[in-house]
Amino acid sequence: MILNRLNYRHNRLYEKALPPGLLGGQGTGALKRYRYGLFSFGWCGCEIIAAYNLLQLYGAPQKLCDISREIYPYGHLLCGFFGTNVYTLRHYFRRHGIPAKTVYTKADFLRLAPRSACGTISFWTGRVMASSIHTVTYRRESDGSVSVFNRYNNTEKVYSFQSFEEAFGQYAFLVANMIKAGK
Repeated sequence: MILNRLNYRHNRLYEKALPPGLLGGQGTGALKRYRYGLFSFGWCGCEIIAAYNLLQLYGAPQKLCDISREIYPYGHLLCGFFGTNVYTLRHYFRRHGIPAKTVYTKADFLRLAPRSACGTISFWTGRVMASSIHTVTYRRESDGSVSVFNRYNNTEKVYSFQSFEEAFGQYAFLVANMIKAGK
């Protein structure tokens, strides 16, 4: 785990350069300088950023470099080449007392998500097994719309959708971790 220690030291240098609040645009600003395994966050940091954002939304913030250091030993896939095993976020949230409900089907997600306050969702960005996997954080707004953070690698923009179906319906679903409204 020498690589994890070296990355932790490296990432701590950029912690103060992170923008305040929720993060997006993993390939921009200070985020692109963060390391995970042998790669930068621009390549493989979306699960770590999603965990960071969910902890922020829940009111239990952690430093991004600490989240990365903790998840890497049991979550990395081929030294970060394939990012993080999306199913390990569930275990991370449990260890930190975050009451996230994990769902494994798109039907369950679309049925339960409107009652959630926020969560993470992992999906194939194109054809299953022929495209990349991406993980984002969402927040359900008071008007029922959905805000999505870190939707794309190259922009910090927060994307807003009228429904969960509009936000995620076209993607091949993998897993979601949802926090019920009202904590």
